[in-house]
Amino acid sequence: MTGEELRARRKGMGYTQQGLANVLGVSRKTVNEMENGATIDTRTQMAVTAEARRVKVIENSFWVMPTVRDSYAVAQRLIREIDRPNAMLHVHGQTMLFGEFKRRDHAYRWCAALHRSDGARGTRDLIRRRAADIEALRPALDQHPAMGIK
Repeated sequence: MTGEELRARRKGMGYTQQGLANVLGVSRKTVNEMENGATIDTRTQMAVTAEARRVKVIENSFWVMPTVRDSYAVAQRLIREIDRPNAMLHVHGQTMLFGEFKRRDHAYRWCAALHRSDGARGTRDLIRRRAADIEALRPALDQHPAMGIK
């Protein structure tokens, strides 16, 4: 298996380099080095092949949506079907917010870049703002009976 084949299988499974590293039990740097020409041992090849047989990407899409702040947000939905021996069907879904933009054309440009991207990341400003929003809501969430916390 070459580095290009490893990269193609990783992308086909919908994993980032960090996600594949977590599955294989190695560091992200190791996966990066293997994709860029380092030798890939037989155990790693077998583990990647086995994981590729287990994981099927059902949906991996990015989209732009307007927000209540008069801006535009870019989000990703990734749904994988994972073959589990004791389950008829196991689906893992994940929705992530990747960025918030004042202008719509900037949001669509970012969305197109994410489609082409190897390892998509959110904007730092958005992550900080979301953390501040959660902290501001924490007292209300702690008091809410549906949260199971009193």
